[in-house]
Amino acid sequence: MKSVRWQLIAAFAITFVFVAPILWMVLAAFKTINDIYAIPPVWVPDFTYLENFKLLLSENWQFLLNSTIVTLSATALCLAFALPCAFGLVYFQFGAKNFLADWILSTRMMPPIAAAVPLYMVFNGAGMLDTMPALVIAYAGFNLPFAVWVAMSFFRNIPKEIIEAARIEGCGWFQTFRLVALPLAKSGIATVATFVFIFAWNELLLALFLTTREAKTFPVVISSFSTVTKTYWELISAATIIQILPPVIFTILMQRHIVSGLTMGAVKN
Repeated sequence: MKSVRWQLIAAFAITFVFVAPILWMVLAAFKTINDIYAIPPVWVPDFTYLENFKLLLSENWQFLLNSTIVTLSATALCLAFALPCAFGLVYFQFGAKNFLADWILSTRMMPPIAAAVPLYMVFNGAGMLDTMPALVIAYAGFNLPFAVWVAMSFFRNIPKEIIEAARIEGCGWFQTFRLVALPLAKSGIATVATFVFIFAWNELLLALFLTTREAKTFPVVISSFSTVTKTYWELISAATIIQILPPVIFTILMQRHIVSGLTMGAVKN
């Protein structure tokens, strides 16, 4: 019993270390500037004070909209390429299949900073700098290797007998993919979509390189609140809450599928 008690205490302590900064940021979003810097600290703010959110959204709502459009588009584009690719790598038989799968995975090992300057040059030459299509392509491309490999693991868990039965019944490969494989792997697809959504929503580096004003995303806006002379903690706090909410809501909506997808194939009969 004592060991269990100490384990719970340790778990709560570790959880508090990670949660405390987020909680403090949430509280600061509802404080005035004077309350944020007050000593002793103002522990319980006035939650009806929404001026920080009003000021933030009045000047930056379009960048929040940019983030939403880019993230949803990049997620859809990534899935549109990753799912057929993963299905083909699992069920098609051709030479160098394993080499191709390994090569796709190896591209994930390249840090985004290594591609930032080449991407800037490519999009600049194509006249696509500071446009949302450029960000959509970049985000989808960087998430594609991850999406392919995760989707492959879910397609492998579909019994091959089902795929073979569909082929025997006269389904083409596209029909088998659309009518059989996708419905059976929907939990895995939800898992892949969730992770791609989170990665794209929180991405900052490429957005800093490829945008200036028109296509700027919300993470870039948050980074601009910390300058050499001043840090606008009230705006950072309000923006952090807004930045956190969409991934949390998206994950909650997909939770049932995510749990099912992550445990798919964990136990073999």
